[in-house]
Amino acid sequence: MGANGPRSVHEMGEREPVLMPLVPGEIYWADFPGVGRRPVAVVSREELNRGKYIVAVQFTSAKIEVRRDLPNCVAFRAGTFGLVKDCVAQAETIAVFDLANLDLEAGPIGVLDSHAKRDLTRAVGYMMDAECEPA
Repeated sequence: MGANGPRSVHEMGEREPVLMPLVPGEIYWADFPGVGRRPVAVVSREELNRGKYIVAVQFTSAKIEVRRDLPNCVAFRAGTFGLVKDCVAQAETIAVFDLANLDLEAGPIGVLDSHAKRDLTRAVGYMMDAECEPA
């Protein structure tokens, strides 16, 4: 759960729902049709996360022995940042996610620290053949 409790849609009278923006580095469970649930890390800027979509990178525990050393992946140990298995964040899986596919009611399962966010930003930069550093 985040510092301010779960992130969710709040009804404001008869107005449209207001979405609390997700913060870069937060990790949520995402539902993937035909695949199941998998954690994703938010990478889009907070000010861009005010609508129905965010940009995130997926985690996987498949082929971890190979992927942990690749420059487009960032390895994480089970128990860190709320992750339940040893896994990697794969920069090439960066995608737009509909908030409806994230478990917002449960809130973030974890939040990357500044070092992990930097490593993930660099992996995304490597994938795009660009020099990237977090702000």
